[in-house]
Amino acid sequence: MKDAPRGIAAGIARSLQKATGEGYRLGYEIARDEAAFLALEAGRPDLAERIRALRPLPDRTARKG
Repeated sequence: MKDAPRGIAAGIARSLQKATGEGYRLGYEIARDEAAFLALEAGRPDLAERIRALRPLPDRTARKG
């Protein structure tokens, strides 16, 4: 019966890791959009375009290969 609590704990840890990674990704996208908006407001469409061109954060859970 000791394996069941470990399995549950491992499942919770995986869920938290996935949620944290998704939160970082969404936060980055929001910050990138806000920075582009502020650049436009400051009269710098060239800078806004460069900011929008920034790559998204990689998905840490995606398989590499």
